Amino acid sequence: MTVPSQMSLRRIPEALHLQVRVAYAMSWEALIDTHTRQALQFVSEFATRAPVLDALDLYFRVTAVPDAMHEVVRSRTLTAIDLKSVPQPADMPVLNGWGRLRLDLVLEHSRYRRRHQERTLELARMVGARAAEAVVATHVENALELAWLLKGVMPVNAVTDHYLREFVLQASLAQMVMQRVQARVAGDELTAQVDEPLPGGLEPAPEAAPGYQEPAARGV
Repeated sequence: MTVPSQMSLRRIPEALHLQVRVAYAMSWEALIDTHTRQALQFVSEFATRAPVLDALDLYFRVTAVPDAMHEVVRSRTLTAIDLKSVPQPADMPVLNGWGRLRLDLVLEHSRYRRRHQERTLELARMVGARAAEAVVATHVENALELAWLLKGVMPVNAVTDHYLREFVLQASLAQMVMQRVQARVAGDELTAQVDEPLPGGLEPAPEAAPGYQEPAARGV
């Protein structure tokens, strides 16, 4: 993802360059805020399964945080964590004494740790899906704000396409954002179509004469 200062202003009227550049920056900050909130929640929920730093690394593994945002999201998350309230990870079982020499116990211990790691990753992906929903919602709001700013200059779909290109969303994610933006503006767009004035020289079409209605069936 390109940083806001390098995002394109192509097809944007020069008079709106500053406002659009500000909108890019606000969208960028909104995404960082969303990722920071989600990362904080993630770290808290996984505190009993993984230490804070490991949990934060896991968040970046299961959530599509743009590379350019990694460091700032990590820094804001770490500075916002109340370390006193974060529980310590649960102790993993260990083999002591002669148990370390028993092959059956060594294998069972290894399987237990593997199952724990696999379950942790499975849960992380579920929570990552929840974070992805929050990120999609943020993208939708960002795109709508940009569409409002460019109302009368570019159609909503064109503005959304422009936003999706500049923020380099994956195809599946971009489709979700586009669909939700369209759903949000559908009513307003239909109303605008009805209210659109006719070009000069054109007159409204005359109302059609009432059509012939089929007579009711006999005996009814």
